[in-house]
Formats: sequence, C-alpha cells, structure tokens
Amino acid sequence: MRGPPHAAAVLLVAAAALCLGGRAEELEASSPEFNYPAVFNFGDSNSDTGGRVAAGFESISPPYGSTFFGSPSGRFCDGRLIIDFLMDAMDMPFLNAYLDSVGAPNLRAGVNFAQAGCSITPATATSVSPFSFGLQIKQFFAFKDKVTKLLSKGDTYRRYIPQSDYFSQGLYTFDIGQNDLAGEFYWKTEDQVAASIPTILLEFETGLKKLYEQGARKFWIHNTGPLGCLPQNIAFFGKDRSQLDELRCVAKHNRVAKLFNLQLHALCTKLRGEFAGASITYVDIYTIKYSLIANYSRYGFENPIQACCGYGGPPLNYDSRVPCGQTASLNGNLVTAKGCKDSTEFVNWDGIHYTEAANFHIASQILTGRYSDPPFADKMPFLIKPKF
Repeated sequence: MRGPPHAAAVLLVAAAALCLGGRAEELEASSPEFNYPAVFNFGDSNSDTGGRVAAGFESISPPYGSTFFGSPSGRFCDGRLIIDFLMDAMDMPFLNAYLDSVGAPNLRAGVNFAQAGCSITPATATSVSPFSFGLQIKQFFAFKDKVTKLLSKGDTYRRYIPQSDYFSQGLYTFDIGQNDLAGEFYWKTEDQVAASIPTILLEFETGLKKLYEQGARKFWIHNTGPLGCLPQNIAFFGKDRSQLDELRCVAKHNRVAKLFNLQLHALCTKLRGEFAGASITYVDIYTIKYSLIANYSRYGFENPIQACCGYGGPPLNYDSRVPCGQTASLNGNLVTAKGCKDSTEFVNWDGIHYTEAANFHIASQILTGRYSDPPFADKMPFLIKPKF
C-alpha cells in the first residue's frame, strides 16, 4: 500500500495555506499568512485517533492500522483518517487522543477529544460510549484549566502543552452526529428519527456556545455522510430492495442525513450572526462521500459498497457477528474477518468506516474549498488528484 505521492502532499499543504485561512486573495503561496497554532477536535469514530481504545472500552486488532502505521493505531481504519490528512496539510503533527498518555504525547499543537461510538446528545445506559459531545466539552475545559495551571509554574511543561493564547487562536473542529441518527433507526421510524434532529442540534449549539464563551473563534464543522451507504446499514435495513436507492444505499437513512445537514447548515448560518468575531466553516462531507460512491471508478476505486475487511463475501462482505480482524464461531465453524489484498480499491474499510484511500480522496476534495460555506476561494490554482 502506498501513501499519497510527495507532490500530492505538497499540494495538500499549499491548499491548506490558501484555503483554510478563509481569505485566499490576501495570501501568497510562497509566504502564506495562514497559521493555526493548535487544533482541538471533537467527534466520533470518524476522527477518533485512539480515545476509545485508550479508555479501555475495546481493543483493535490487525489488520487495523496496517496500511500506514504498520499496526493498530487506535483508529478505526486501515490507516489515516480525514483529520490526519488535514493536520498533515497544515504541516502539524497528528492529534493525540486526550485520554492516551502512553508515550508522553506532545499536546502543544492540540488535542483530540473524539471517541468512537459517541453522540451529540447525552449518553444513556444503552449508549455505545459515555463520552457524548457535552462530556467532550467538559474534558476540554478540564484540559484548558490544567494547562493554565502548568503554564503558571514556569517553563517545565511549556514545550508539551499549548500556550495560553492558543485557545483563542486555535482551530476547533467537529465531526459528530452520525451515531445520533444511525443508532435510532433500530427502534424508531424515519419520521421519529427526523423529529429528533432539532433536539440533537440544540445540544450541539449549546456546546458551541460554551466554547465561544471561553474564547474559541475558529469553528470547522463537518456535516454527516450518507449513512445509508454503509454496509452495516445496508445489511440490516436493505433486505427489502424497495428500500434501496439507485446506488443500493438505504434511502431513509440518507434522507434523514440530508435533513440533518440542512438544519445543521442553517444553525451555522445563524451562529455567524451571533458569534461576533468568529468564523464558522460548514463542510459538506455528505456530497463528497456520496459523489465518491456514485462515481467510484472515476476516482480509481473498484468497490464502492463492499467492505475491505469483513466476512461474507460480495456484495457487502459484512457480517455483524464477525467484526473486522476477529474470529467467531458460525454454525460450528470458526471464521475470521480478514482484510482485502489492496485497500486502495475499496471505499469502505470495515462496514462502518472508510479506507485510508477514501479518506485521502475526501480530504483532497475538502481542500479544494468547493464544498464549504463560506468557500475558501472562488477558484483554486490546481486540482488535487486523489488517486494513490
């Protein structure tokens, strides 16, 4: 498995320098003014860089991490996530999970509070993860308070933690909400799930306001992807083919995801008028991912829906009884969910998450600026080729 070519990596860095500052006309590629000293991320498994594993909820076995890290890295992927590619584009180190202290991680450039299975709404006894968005916000404030106290003691820890002004100058990124929607479909109707969206977004708004009141000014918000195109959801809800759309995705999941995104977009627009001195970037992940699945061959992929690591074979290669990398007994026989030979041919990794190759494609599309509101620039000077 090959990583992105060096030239593409250079373009990613250039794209970030031109795009993420929000005013490309004021920047010069040779000497970009854009610079974030730190990134603070909140989310679920789409951006979890080791939080769930560090919390002890579960372990991850090979072939997770095999593509880039050589072994499981705490990420639910064969390699890097979208957040990893965005950090690389900003010439910053990968974010360490807040709960992972092994190896004395350097948190100077930011920290990741995301954890797989979490939701925006408060966790319940049946939640996959107790670390809901509100709890992640509390963890951030605890982290900020600890950093402030350490900085007051002198220079001993200064090289490992953010400086005090990093909290006001840093970028706050969010990729969360998928579990609030997808999990509800198992016991609610489509209309009931749709009716819960305002409550979910009110909780999200409350968290954003708390961060703003504590000095956060740069917000980067991903919407949710096409949930109906995940093999896990197709396997459970797609047995009736009349429920599938033209891409063989579960139609009701995608309808609710689009409704959620429409209301999330409206919330971002509203908060721009309320958060004086703040910049709020809304990123349309749904359109990028759906376009990838619909036009997979154009982007160099061969399997848009089938999981790379799973059990059962085509068309989905997904069986919830045998998770990726694990062995289980089915009908008296031991079977193992193994990885595919070449993950660059697959969009989906394990039935729920995307492959590194797909994540690179998504990140490259994000950095064109075309899928964001406000857009980074009216016209980008180059096109990033997502093919590995």
